[in-house]
Amino acid sequence: MNIRVEKSCGIDVHKAFLSATILTQTGIKDTREFSTSLEGLLDLRNWIVENDCQRVAIESTGIYWIPTYTMLEGKVETIVANPLQIKYIPGRKTDALDSEWIAEVCLNGQIKPSYIPCREIRDIRELTRTHVKLNQAITAFKNRVHKILQRAGIRISVVLSDIFGKSGTIILNGILDGKSIEQIFGELKSKRIKATRAEIKEAIKGELSQSDIFVVKECLETIGFLSNKLKEVDSGTLKSLTGMKKEIEILMSIPGIGFTTAAGVLAEIGNITVFPKPKNLVSWSGLAPAVNESAGKSSNSHITKRGNKYLRTFLVLAANSIAIGKPNKLRFFYQRIQAKKGRKKAIVALARKLACIIHNLLTNNEKYSEGELKGKMIKLPKLIPMKDLDLEEMIGILCEAGYTVNKSSVAG
Repeated sequence: MNIRVEKSCGIDVHKAFLSATILTQTGIKDTREFSTSLEGLLDLRNWIVENDCQRVAIESTGIYWIPTYTMLEGKVETIVANPLQIKYIPGRKTDALDSEWIAEVCLNGQIKPSYIPCREIRDIRELTRTHVKLNQAITAFKNRVHKILQRAGIRISVVLSDIFGKSGTIILNGILDGKSIEQIFGELKSKRIKATRAEIKEAIKGELSQSDIFVVKECLETIGFLSNKLKEVDSGTLKSLTGMKKEIEILMSIPGIGFTTAAGVLAEIGNITVFPKPKNLVSWSGLAPAVNESAGKSSNSHITKRGNKYLRTFLVLAANSIAIGKPNKLRFFYQRIQAKKGRKKAIVALARKLACIIHNLLTNNEKYSEGELKGKMIKLPKLIPMKDLDLEEMIGILCEAGYTVNKSSVAG
């Protein structure tokens, strides 16, 4: 920044209220408290606009800063500040002093703005992050099923790579329904099962109690429900990314990156021109090693992890897929680092390399090419038709949320 302005506003945000201070170059200050309700935020915006503030700084406290930022966006230059970079001198700490300090560093251009993408990208982020949360919930229920089966002495996971696949589901449902082993084998028609019938028979000799059967059935039903919701979220994400099809195809041309990871990475990065060089993207994702220097000697330590944790997660997932995938240059890079420094450091190094590759590909608007991988198939999820809500259904949803709707005015 380093550009001073004549008048600024600093905002210290909390859950129920916020403290704001308007400060001028002559030292005149005005501190007020506002509610974080819609009416309170409107009053804050009007107060800032009426006082001709040139710049506003908000401390990024949890998610509480988002409504305030959304209300001010487009009306005045608004900066979201990292709390680590604007810490007040310890000792005398109050909400009013915090907002005054934020206003002072904002006035003098001493705040490094946090990167906030446009509204469209933020909306896509909600979908991709919802996918992550749903996937984590599915994994939790699957782990619960594994735990119950292992406790009962049923070791299907030993003979099958995925007990929730087609064959695993047949065996699991057969056990839950009390079918005999021969009946279960009669329904198994897949030729891809490597385990012999004797091994499968030995693995399912355990016994489930009635409560175990009930819990497993409930878990399987929940997994099916969440899986369907996952498909709907992916369909909604694909619709939202209609104008970014070229960028999605660029990311999906990289081995180990499918639609979900590509959409997540693109939603987290947003506009690639914000990052001048690959190292800026690496640093923002928290994959850059921390640098420690003392007495003229510098050394690198673990990665900082100060950055976008979602982008870092997507890149690490892609790195893990490459590590167990088909042979290619990226996998050879991983194996070379693994031989020297171990698996974990190799995965992080590969994730960092992927960030650099993604930056170059999006900047140059070209697909990843690696000889035999040049013609990689790009498979997008299927679009799921969504039901359109009529007027009565919309009014019902608003009423359930606590709003009062005047039907006569809506109809008019």
